[in-house]
Amino acid sequence: MGLLDRLKSNKNNKDFFEWLDLLLKNELDSEIKAINFNLYEDMNNKWSIELVGTFSFNTDNDDWACDEVFTTRDKTFVIERESDWKSMETFCIDLVNEYLSFGKYAGKLKEYQAIGIGFVDGDLHILYER
Repeated sequence: MGLLDRLKSNKNNKDFFEWLDLLLKNELDSEIKAINFNLYEDMNNKWSIELVGTFSFNTDNDDWACDEVFTTRDKTFVIERESDWKSMETFCIDLVNEYLSFGKYAGKLKEYQAIGIGFVDGDLHILYER
């Protein structure tokens, strides 16, 4: 079994890859300059990931992630997992990094100025910058 097969054999990874593939197979708003993955702590050991397209990007100001042009707020990816927020953040960072390495539309994501991730009320982590 190859590395990609092993990554996809993990249910969360496989489901996340499929969720992102469905979003990225279509053209996103042409005004998007950067992508951010917003993380949310829901209730009952559930966590949500939302993809946001922004019309600005600034490494010195995390508020760039608030300049939303596109959002998947009504179609978030939900993970059910008992975890603290820090471990979940690390898990989600790894998930997005795996997609950036092996995902079907990773090249399309890398066309944007940057890709960030973080909890909506926390710090952002830049995973990719052109």
